[in-house]
Amino acid sequence: MEELIRYGEKFFDELEIAVYRSKDVSANVELNEISMASTRSGAVTILRGIKDKRLGLAIIDSDEPARIREAIEQAAKMAKLNSRDEKWVSLPEPGKYREKPKPNYELKEASPDQLVEMLVRGIKLAREKDENVIVAGGEGGVSWEERHIVNSHGIDVFQEGGAAFFFLELVGRKEGTVTPGIFDFDARRDLKLDVDGVVERAVQKVKWAYDVKASKNEEVPIILGPWAIAGLLSYALFPAFSGERLVKETTPLAGKVGEKISSDVLTIYDDPFHELAIEPVIADGEGVPTRKNVLIENGTFRGFVWDNYWAKVYGTESTGNGKRDLRSGGINIGFHSMVIENGKRSLEDMISEIEHGYFVDGFQGTHSSNPDNGNFAVTANPAFLIEDGEVKGASVFLVAGNVYELLKQASEVSKEQIVMPFMTTIITPFVKFENVKIAGK
Repeated sequence: MEELIRYGEKFFDELEIAVYRSKDVSANVELNEISMASTRSGAVTILRGIKDKRLGLAIIDSDEPARIREAIEQAAKMAKLNSRDEKWVSLPEPGKYREKPKPNYELKEASPDQLVEMLVRGIKLAREKDENVIVAGGEGGVSWEERHIVNSHGIDVFQEGGAAFFFLELVGRKEGTVTPGIFDFDARRDLKLDVDGVVERAVQKVKWAYDVKASKNEEVPIILGPWAIAGLLSYALFPAFSGERLVKETTPLAGKVGEKISSDVLTIYDDPFHELAIEPVIADGEGVPTRKNVLIENGTFRGFVWDNYWAKVYGTESTGNGKRDLRSGGINIGFHSMVIENGKRSLEDMISEIEHGYFVDGFQGTHSSNPDNGNFAVTANPAFLIEDGEVKGASVFLVAGNVYELLKQASEVSKEQIVMPFMTTIITPFVKFENVKIAGK
């Protein structure tokens, strides 16, 4: 790589080469049957070169040195055609990295057969626990990635690792009732995926969903599950923590560092080194060392996250939150493992104290939330009615409001933490909110 950097310096003032080698193994289930099993692998190299503040970018599906040399020349031609970016300062400098976590090479050698076996077992267990259940969908997957990032300022960092996940979607049909799709999942850095737990939790929710209860307009306590939390916060809240939005004046958090923006029970941070993190990276997509970044501490907003470009535009330092888009080659501000700190009591204990309220497993429509102001309007489905401390059945209702107002209504977080790996990776407890206005359907 050093030789390629030296070659690129003939064309550019600064150069970055990022090589990604990946292997993805997956198996899918549809309507109680295995529908697909596959293994995909490949390499992608992304080059960013800067000449007179003009960016040249090239992406190739190879890690061969000869192809990379050609890509450098291609990027140089592109740079000549592009306009100057007067905000550009420089690529990042080397930093101090944490000790690399030990990779689990079992994941690198995973096969589709192992995942098919898990799915077959999941289907069998689900049907044994409830003969009215259909495994409508599901997937087992293992991803392995090796990334090597170098630049002309001396950054040279290599990382490798992988993660596995398993989820099922169940639908129940009983006495004329068809439940909504019920999801449950597990994700971790080994192949000891909790198939039994996924099935048990999903089947329990299906059984609750057979008893449909009407909802009405009212103010009630609600408990949000991991799927609901991840969906809502990924769209309505997390983008507001971006330093780019601060520079562009599109975040409602401008000027609020040190102010209360939620109740005291919430502490939220981005931590790639959390014990449950499924991607414990020591460097971000630009080679900048990663770190734990506290965003909300006991309700108080602590600050924004930055990549190299926007940090230098604003006059601060990168927080190690540059995330590379492998399709475009660009760097965006993003998160590694968002964590909501857990509490001391179990979900079961939290439910037992609610006289009348709801447990919301998922929201529909979170993608339409507005991070510029925090407004959202979503459908709670599946949601489960709680009466006298017990779940009594399933309901559907609407919730509309502002995420910052909702955060101030948080009253408790569970001791359980669940890894939600399908959007922004978030490690979250169940969160209880008081006096939430709902509209019945």
